[in-house]
Parts: sequence; C-alpha cells; structure tokens
Amino acid sequence: MTIRCRSGTKANGRQELDRELSDVLIAISVVSRRIADRFLTASATEKMKREGDNPNGKRTRIIHAH
Repeated sequence: MTIRCRSGTKANGRQELDRELSDVLIAISVVSRRIADRFLTASATEKMKREGDNPNGKRTRIIHAH
C-alpha cells in the first residue's frame, strides 16, 4: 500500500474523513453529556418531591406557639 501526501490523493481524503468522524463523535459525546445532566437533574428533583421537598431529605416539623 502506497500513501501519498500530495493534495488530492487518497491519503488526504482519508484524513478529512477521519477528522469528520472525530468531530461527529465529539458532538455525540457533548449531546450525551447534556442529556445525562438533564436526567440527573430530573432524578434529583423527583427524589426531593418524594422526600418532602427538603434538599437534605428530612421533613421539617412546624411548632406553633400558644
């Protein structure tokens, strides 16, 4: 197999395809991270609702003074 480094050769086209593939994979990674962050946020919000809307998970007790 012969690799030529002049413009317009197969090696140059291969580098362009590799770069494009790399860019697509990075974009997929970024979008995946954003989706994961949204799931984590939604999960934490749902957990807070189940545990009494208190960030530390403990219910507050209201005391009325007479």
